[in-house]
Amino acid sequence: MHGQHAQVGNLADLATAWIRDRLTHAPLGVVGDKLQLDALLCGSITEAGLGPEAAWTTFTDVVAPNNVGLDSERFLAFIPMSPSVAASWMDAMVGTASFSAESWLEAAGAVDAELQVIELLARTAGFPPTSSGAFMSGGSIGNLSALAVARDQAGPRAVVAVADTAHASIDNALHLLGLESVVVPTGPDARLTGDALRSVVGGRDDVGVIVAAGGSTNAGVIDDLAGCADVAGELGAWFHVDGAYGLAAMLLPELRQRFIGIERADSFIVDPHKWMFATAGSCALVYRRPELARAVHTQHGPYIDVLRIGQGDGDGTGIAYNPCDLGYQLTRRASGLPIWFALAVHGLEAHRHAIRHGIRLAEKMADALDALPVTELVTRPDLGVVLFRRHGWSLAEWRNWADRLLRDGIAFVAPSTYRSQVVGRLVFMHPRTPDSIIDELVDSLR
Repeated sequence: MHGQHAQVGNLADLATAWIRDRLTHAPLGVVGDKLQLDALLCGSITEAGLGPEAAWTTFTDVVAPNNVGLDSERFLAFIPMSPSVAASWMDAMVGTASFSAESWLEAAGAVDAELQVIELLARTAGFPPTSSGAFMSGGSIGNLSALAVARDQAGPRAVVAVADTAHASIDNALHLLGLESVVVPTGPDARLTGDALRSVVGGRDDVGVIVAAGGSTNAGVIDDLAGCADVAGELGAWFHVDGAYGLAAMLLPELRQRFIGIERADSFIVDPHKWMFATAGSCALVYRRPELARAVHTQHGPYIDVLRIGQGDGDGTGIAYNPCDLGYQLTRRASGLPIWFALAVHGLEAHRHAIRHGIRLAEKMADALDALPVTELVTRPDLGVVLFRRHGWSLAEWRNWADRLLRDGIAFVAPSTYRSQVVGRLVFMHPRTPDSIIDELVDSLR
């Protein structure tokens, strides 16, 4: 199974060709049928193995085609992915090398490359030079890790103020951490404001944490970060910003003003596998005071304490850069290397240009929906998410619409809800999504 004599036939050539083809065009895909897949995959794991040819055929003919392509330029549901070619190839190399990127001792090169991205985000947010962070496997783990540190700082003040638009991972993290939430209603624009926050929690002595969104996942709205930071300051509460989806847009000079207040956060997250065009499974978690995170997350044991003994630049300071001490993960892949490599290859301006494409398409879609008599925007898009109503449609019509679009190869979409009402939701992120899709979507809604 290992080394140059591994019995895998011409797998290297087949896999390379498959990856090249996928990077050229990602299919929209299908939703697979459970019974059919069970029948086709039954017997794929045997005592002797199928051999490289039969196993590869099973992958290419059965496994791969029965998925929806999150990396398709016509995937407009949930939060799409559009990894760049450079990021995708580096991800393959990361998997091959198995960099043990939980510690400086084992993976100083990989960790330091990841830190270049952390420092870029911290600097863009206006954090001090002493801030730091690490890459987690996704936004859910990033939020959980940050909120664990927030809980430690909050002490007996175990109430967390969140918006009614907060991502589900926040609620799940609070449940796992034994924290109580107080939900603050957002206004007609779906934005959490400092005034609304103050009206609910002002004067309370049990609120130790405030969570805002740097681009809410459902509506793509940037909360009033400055107002929320004001309230956090008044209460002496930890201020965390969930920027998994939208905070990457602060890299655009013309949008930086929308994120005023992020510089006063205690922690924030950004998922490069979303709007920074990296591969799946990356979350940049950044702390204003990383030493507080180390006090919470550093793990001890007979075989891992060596990670903190005299390595690094010769005087032991390398321990300050152990990713495993900053979040709830020990073993981890170097998930920040793909975005570091893509940034190194193409530079920041190329990534900004790609982000702008999604914002432009969202604005164009919003204008088209405004002009269509049967549709109505929930709110103008802040970033790349478009929420809208279609008059007279129930859940059944929305589902039929989504099924028809997928069947016709136009787009993969998924209806959402807004204040308990079923609405349409489109997310524009892929730099290769064509402008022509706007007319196709409008025609489907008439």
